[in-house]
Amino acid sequence: MRVAKRINNNAVMCVDSKGRSVVAFGKGIAFAIDKETGELPLSAIERTFYNVDEHYLALLEELSPAVLAVSADVVEAADLELPYELSHNAVLALADHITFAIQRERKGIVIQMPLAYDVAQMYPVEYRVGEYAVGQISRKLGVDLPKCEVVGVALCLVNASLTPEDAAASADQAATDNDVIEKIARIVEDVYAISVDRDGFEFARFATHMHYLIGRIRQGESMYTDGSELYGEVRAQSERGAACLDRVVELLSDTFGENITDSEKLYVLMHILRISHPRV
Repeated sequence: MRVAKRINNNAVMCVDSKGRSVVAFGKGIAFAIDKETGELPLSAIERTFYNVDEHYLALLEELSPAVLAVSADVVEAADLELPYELSHNAVLALADHITFAIQRERKGIVIQMPLAYDVAQMYPVEYRVGEYAVGQISRKLGVDLPKCEVVGVALCLVNASLTPEDAAASADQAATDNDVIEKIARIVEDVYAISVDRDGFEFARFATHMHYLIGRIRQGESMYTDGSELYGEVRAQSERGAACLDRVVELLSDTFGENITDSEKLYVLMHILRISHPRV
């Protein structure tokens, strides 16, 4: 394959023999590129990802190769079990979800899943894959996630489903989601008098979280954690962040007719603070 762009040491953007854009992934893959021809030997490639959405490309710079490998393993298992096709971005979306789950575990944050029983009944196959995923994370990554994360993985797979009859609706929803995310970015720019880097990693992660949040709003689900007190503390530390959040909550309410929980507000606020103060 011909390399078009180096993403990081483990991921590169390539053009295959048919002229299609593809992300090639492999440990230390960037070092295998021929300096004269720019060609990448197939032996260096562990996995390939076609049709990757732009905002997921930035995630590749931060995703652990080990987490990505586990995610790919879980999605491969899901493909064998599920009666529907998963989107091309399923591996990356699940890897990002697992990354957040591991971070929550290390910080002692536990998400309460009041709909866990319903998910297990409505999506038994996805739930079984979720159990498999939590087991693989324990065996291969050495992190023991709480049982509630089984539901998180199951819902991640449901959100990544791709069926022909839903294609038109999904396109309309995606357009709405992107419009809302852009409006939120403009709110941050207005409050902080800055220009938000829409190509940066922090914005990519923010956009991914907002897609998850909007998906939960549409499905009538809420996220509950034991971080309600932390929300008040974080909010009190940033007057402009709180002002941004209030406008974002109002935007979500006007657009979808739903309010979000303090737990969700905490995560949105944390993302607002990150995209308004990007890491150098």
